[in-house]
Amino acid sequence: MSSHRMGRHSACAGFSLIELLVSILLGMIVVGGAATLYVVSKRSFNETEQVANLADNARFSLTLLENSLRHVGFFGPADPDEIILDADLGTVAGDCSGNAAAYSFDWHFFGLAATDATPLDCIDDALANTDVLVIKHLAPAPRYDADPADPSAVRDGVISFPGALSGTDTYAILTSETGLLFDGADSGPPVGAGDLYANGTAFPYRFSIFYVRDTGGVPALSRKILQWDLVEGVQNMQFLYGVDEDADGEPDRYVNESSIATAEQWRRVLVVRAFLLLQSVAEDVGYVDDRSYQLGDTAVPAANDNRRRLLVRTQTVLRNQRLRNRGGA
Repeated sequence: MSSHRMGRHSACAGFSLIELLVSILLGMIVVGGAATLYVVSKRSFNETEQVANLADNARFSLTLLENSLRHVGFFGPADPDEIILDADLGTVAGDCSGNAAAYSFDWHFFGLAATDATPLDCIDDALANTDVLVIKHLAPAPRYDADPADPSAVRDGVISFPGALSGTDTYAILTSETGLLFDGADSGPPVGAGDLYANGTAFPYRFSIFYVRDTGGVPALSRKILQWDLVEGVQNMQFLYGVDEDADGEPDRYVNESSIATAEQWRRVLVVRAFLLLQSVAEDVGYVDDRSYQLGDTAVPAANDNRRRLLVRTQTVLRNQRLRNRGGA
């Protein structure tokens, strides 16, 4: 009987001190391993997320630039020098003066360097030591009196196809000889037979100034129109311009804006190389960027901070400029 009781007592005994210490040690190893795995996974997730955000911002920034650059020099069937301003065309709030004025076509494409926050009188928040690009063109979205593919369509001399003009847009109505820039909120000039702009076509007008905006925190690519669009994290933007000096339709050298002085020289630019340096919006304390970057002919020194960076570049052929230069050669 007593031996049976002793057996039951032994079976219900707890851990010894050594067994308890070993269990605690094993538990700490397991917990430590799980914590390490969590930290590594979290860091890997942050890195992947930052790199993905940089890539997304880079693609969007390049898309904005390329879409505008592809339309440099597009003024429909007219030459920009032939487009006059309607007497009722209002002023643009916050417009620039001089060559960058919204309705000045002599300088419809040019670049400049932002040596300080005010590269133009209409911009006072630019990031120093970055480039600025001004582009004025017509959008390839023509509107007509009637469907030009339908010879039986009724033509009443009013632009209405494929829709009425927008009251928030500015348009250029063009013939093969002349053009008129007017406010879409006003009645456009008649385009019926015998009118000054007979059989004219209306194109929406586009005006953009691209620059890097100093937000006081993470800088952003901005596009000044009547408002501006932002792409967070664009730290620097530089351009090189391929200039056709012998009018053979091919660029002879690539230079920055300081080597192009006149509107005629800007019309000889056939290719634009754009360089964008993007930085992550959030910091990663486990990462230090100690690299320097070369944006065309501009060197950006290492920031030695905790932000990841991505350098992207693109080259855009200005087809309209090339066609006009070949036509004039």
